[in-house]
Amino acid sequence: MLAAALILILAAVAYFVVTTLVDLYPLNNVRDARRAEQRTEILANAPVMTLPAVLLALAAAISSPAFGYAAGALEALIVAGGLILWWMPYLAGRTAPWATAGTGVTWSELHSRTYAQTIIVLPRIGDRPRPNLEHMILHSLILAAAITTFAAAAAL
Repeated sequence: MLAAALILILAAVAYFVVTTLVDLYPLNNVRDARRAEQRTEILANAPVMTLPAVLLALAAAISSPAFGYAAGALEALIVAGGLILWWMPYLAGRTAPWATAGTGVTWSELHSRTYAQTIIVLPRIGDRPRPNLEHMILHSLILAAAITTFAAAAAL
């Protein structure tokens, strides 16, 4: 379970970095993202997304489930943040206050410029921004990583 958790955590980080920096249209729309937005997103999220792998590896190295549970809790917080960022505007019509911190645009503006032209499989709810397939995949990877991280911690 430890190997599966580490693989899922690192796969989510790699997927995030690639889909943030590499144009894979229509899965993503990097060509319409500003370089500063990409840089801010990578610098803010990649280290945090990588930390659970470090904590879980440390937990395994010293046989301490506490570090493993901390890794699982952090992974759960990461997925909760992603779900709040993407699903709250879609389902509740509310945007997280930190959604576009440092970019100088609103979530609706950013979404319509960079995500609205990508693959979206969800039905419309008024004019609310919808999670795209790229992020649905990312959130699934992170959720799977959180679950397997807790399972790995329990097995230590």
